[in-house]
Amino acid sequence: MLARAMSNLAPQNRYSLEFLISPQTSLAFLGFALINVATNLLSNLLTNWSILGLAGIISTFLYWFFLEYRRKRLLERFAVSVSPQAPQPAGGLVLLLSPYSPGRNSKIDITTLQNQIAYIQRTPIEKLVEADFEAIDLLKSNLVPQIKAVEHHWNTGELRDVWLITTKVPGSGLSAGILEQYLRFRYAARLQTHSQSYCVDDWNYKQLCELGEKIFRECHYKQESVVVDITGGTKMMSVALAMACLRPGRRMQYMESHRDWQGNPLEKGKIEPVGIDVSAIVYK
Repeated sequence: MLARAMSNLAPQNRYSLEFLISPQTSLAFLGFALINVATNLLSNLLTNWSILGLAGIISTFLYWFFLEYRRKRLLERFAVSVSPQAPQPAGGLVLLLSPYSPGRNSKIDITTLQNQIAYIQRTPIEKLVEADFEAIDLLKSNLVPQIKAVEHHWNTGELRDVWLITTKVPGSGLSAGILEQYLRFRYAARLQTHSQSYCVDDWNYKQLCELGEKIFRECHYKQESVVVDITGGTKMMSVALAMACLRPGRRMQYMESHRDWQGNPLEKGKIEPVGIDVSAIVYK
């Protein structure tokens, strides 16, 4: 998560003579003025220039110490803190979907895969079994991040609604059908899925951003109770949906996974959500 960053003192200038004699804030100016007054008083009282010089050095050091102390207090209050943290529990979760892929090492031929997917989509939930989803390598597919995202928020006890956003690219709607069936199979009627009318052109980032706005506006949750997952879809889709989360109170997450040297997710690696808070950057 990100915390607000603020520092009134530029690191390259805070020790320079120019900075010390050119105060940039009201408090710094007041300190500088007090030093001048004290120096003038000392010059009237003292005739020994060595003592006067020593007093000026001490006063300047005290002034520098005050500025440094104030800078550190500001940094403690507004310091940058970036560390991976799980997002807060959500009642609603928005997911982006790409065309279905069973996994890089899948040995399922295309005909068998199509037949099994068709079977899953037309079969009533109560007649499906775990083996039906294993037959399409679902838990090794590109839908694993979305499944893990749902699982994480479900385990918090808050999740009740999931929005599935697809594109008009062939296969994206198929992913929504598979995932919707699996979530119904896994969580029954306790979890509501929404996929109808949530399809956009894959290149139309304006349309996708507006769709994100619509979800926030029309859902029955407070803004902070909805989390947008930007893991799936294309990079353009992720950016477009992230744009809808720039308003204060809106939250995003990304499913972080262990990857190989080529950047591909490891099948046995952990996949965990990381919360993304940009309000500290946008509204500092």
